[in-house]
Amino acid sequence: HIKKLALVSFVATLAGCSGQPLTVTYTPSSTLTAEGSMDVGSFSYRPSEINPDIRPNQIRNTAIGSILFDDSIANYFERAVFTEARFTGIKVGKSDTKLTGEIKEFLADDLGYSVDWTLDVEYTVTEKDGTVCYSRSHDVRKTTNKFVNIIGSLNEVMRLNIERVISDKNFIDCIQPEV
Repeated sequence: HIKKLALVSFVATLAGCSGQPLTVTYTPSSTLTAEGSMDVGSFSYRPSEINPDIRPNQIRNTAIGSILFDDSIANYFERAVFTEARFTGIKVGKSDTKLTGEIKEFLADDLGYSVDWTLDVEYTVTEKDGTVCYSRSHDVRKTTNKFVNIIGSLNEVMRLNIERVISDKNFIDCIQPEV
């Protein structure tokens, strides 16, 4: 009976999200360190571009209700990348390299007793002359308990994805100036 009550409570919470967008602030928490410099450009959110039923501020999910943010997913993720990169030691600002990206998938499969998160982002680093020096997708899949802080789980999945690019030697080589 407790599981049924908890499930009903969670579904009601998610359903409530459809009426009021969540105000979410990304908090960097990576333990990685990195060197280099880059400018963070814009990110796009493909699910809302290809599916008119997905709003730019909505994480696709499988249960009843919608997970809505007070800002677009693309803007939120762009700020998260900026914040996490700076937190790890990368100089973010005016640079000869610019990081942009496309969020190809952001899904919370929240049917059942857990949430299966999928975040697939294609990162591109372009040099000053327009040459692409890095382009790669990083896909993170993580299962979390349904009855924990959804914002904490969301931030963790995003951090894990951003850490994938920051720990990629080819990415680091691209944002480090030649000696």
